Amino acid sequence: MFNVLVTLDASAWESNLRMEMMATRFLEYSGAECAGISIANPESLKRLERIQTLLLYETDATAPTAEVVRLGQMRAIRYQPLTKTINFRFSESGRLPRSTIVHVRARLQLDDWELTRTHWAAKDGDIPQDILACAVPTPQQYDIVLSFAGEDRAYVEAVAQFLEEHDVVAFYDRYEEVTLWGKDLAEHFDGVYRKQGRFCIMFISQHYARKLWTRHERRSALARALEQREEYVLPVRFDDSEIPGLRPTMGYLDLRTLSPEQLGQRILQKLGR
Repeated sequence: MFNVLVTLDASAWESNLRMEMMATRFLEYSGAECAGISIANPESLKRLERIQTLLLYETDATAPTAEVVRLGQMRAIRYQPLTKTINFRFSESGRLPRSTIVHVRARLQLDDWELTRTHWAAKDGDIPQDILACAVPTPQQYDIVLSFAGEDRAYVEAVAQFLEEHDVVAFYDRYEEVTLWGKDLAEHFDGVYRKQGRFCIMFISQHYARKLWTRHERRSALARALEQREEYVLPVRFDDSEIPGLRPTMGYLDLRTLSPEQLGQRILQKLGR
């Protein structure tokens, strides 16, 4: 399943903040796979998050950006009853010329008239890989990148959810499953942890100390910290495990005394929110 959103407002998809669509246009011209998804059931909206999404402009939109289609995934879809809108954050992974989408519209289950109407559709199936391959990648930038061991996921996921609800752009692997699919993970993670975050939250534990992938993430994060000579790695501890390359004098937060929400609040403070 993938989302297709079309609008005539040529500034609608240019925001780095929350975007929106009128609720009356929600799931128009959608496929059978979206059965059971409704505004009345907020939990069901999560099915539309983190699947591939195309943001298009209507045929008659006139701004230069109208010829660009944004490819990515939605985050934190919310229904706003007062304004009767649905809003969301968008994590862009690439861009396509509108002409490319128009040319393959039949394969995307898009009729000609759909390109002239503002609506939000959820189509059956997936966007074909050869179409995705035409996208020019957009380097992602994150407020926070999360480095942790799988055994500590329950706590970290609660933190990731808190950050998402407060419009913090965080790298959390489960939010990036489609983006990571087919990638050389060693190369991709080096870019994420060394170049793409404002801060790296390092969740230290006995599990973190011995895992291969956390070692790779840690080395990339510490290389960034050494290069910029400014605070970047923000350690938080589940226990007192020693981590190679991390000085014992570095300040940390103790997760034995902090709930995920309390840690989330401290992250917001660090970001100046």
